Amino acid sequence: MELTKENIPQYFREHQSDIDFFDYNTDIDSVEIGDGNLNFVYRVYDTTRPDYSLVLKQAPPYIKILGPDYPLPPERLTFEYQALMTYNEFASETVPKLYFFDVDSAVIIMEDLQGYRLLRDDLIRGQVNTSIPVEIGRFLGIIHSQTYFENLDIRAIKQYKLDFKNTVMQSITSDYVFTFPFTEHETNFYSDGLKEEVDQLKTDKLFIQQTHALKRKFLNVQQGLTHGDLHTGSIMVRDQSTKVIDSEFAFFGPVGFDVGLFWANYLLSYYSHSGNIDVQSKIKSCVVETWDSYIEEFKIEQHIKDVTLRNIFHEAVGFTGMEMLRRIIGAAHVKDIEGITDKQRKLEIEIAILKFGKKIVKEHHNISSAKELVELL
Repeated sequence: MELTKENIPQYFREHQSDIDFFDYNTDIDSVEIGDGNLNFVYRVYDTTRPDYSLVLKQAPPYIKILGPDYPLPPERLTFEYQALMTYNEFASETVPKLYFFDVDSAVIIMEDLQGYRLLRDDLIRGQVNTSIPVEIGRFLGIIHSQTYFENLDIRAIKQYKLDFKNTVMQSITSDYVFTFPFTEHETNFYSDGLKEEVDQLKTDKLFIQQTHALKRKFLNVQQGLTHGDLHTGSIMVRDQSTKVIDSEFAFFGPVGFDVGLFWANYLLSYYSHSGNIDVQSKIKSCVVETWDSYIEEFKIEQHIKDVTLRNIFHEAVGFTGMEMLRRIIGAAHVKDIEGITDKQRKLEIEIAILKFGKKIVKEHHNISSAKELVELL
């Protein structure tokens, strides 16, 4: 059943005892929120107390923005639910509270993060809170180490692999991050003036070799629970509080992918603030502080900790480069860059991003620290 503003109140009454939030006779209403491409999201609220609310998220059996002609399994919300359950087990303060999951209707009902803002929007405004990357580094360090295969017995590893066998969503990411941007694909688009840089990417043998190697790791390495889409639009903030959302891409994979996507979107913001030394300096510090917090929280046997973290770091750097590149020449761009109205300035920034992204993909095995990474900017 596809939920709408008209039938959501009845749905809540039918599941009142399971949701356990509104009273049965509460007069509730809803409003569609968010601009996501995949799912329907509603704020459901008490009409007498509009601030007393929950969020309902439903995955239709297709890509919402494209319609029924573009099917996508609704089971993606099962993976989000399972990720939220795991996150709440190990780091509950960093994710929304979960109230209800309906597998048959592909519905999740969770805490409404009223008063929170998207991290991306803060960064676009030049508001850089350096406590956020510390918190995200902590969150990732905890989740990744608690689910890391070296820390688990065989039974637990098999269960995580089974619970997070998210092959459809993983395949989508693989195509749109590692493949389509570097081929002649119909979904790609980029600014006039970038063709020469794009052609150089596609003919750079070492770059293509490293791209293929990173794609193989993304598809085949199974280390721990990976959010799979951890960019600055998947993080909400308020004061010193940070919440991670939208984990329908979660899978059991290379944990450095999460770190890489997070870094990449901070670095895209870095370039968008070209000329603002204060903001750029803070963003560089954020990259370093993320990793410092991550390694502090990542628990593993001491005799393998150094080599484990070194491998995660190198892969994270490579994934950072891939994400930055695809956000400039692939299908999914970011507001940080697209919002630049001066076309010449935007082009210069995009060229700089392409050069930096290509460099760190090619050299990710040779970069040894977060400080060294930001010194390359």
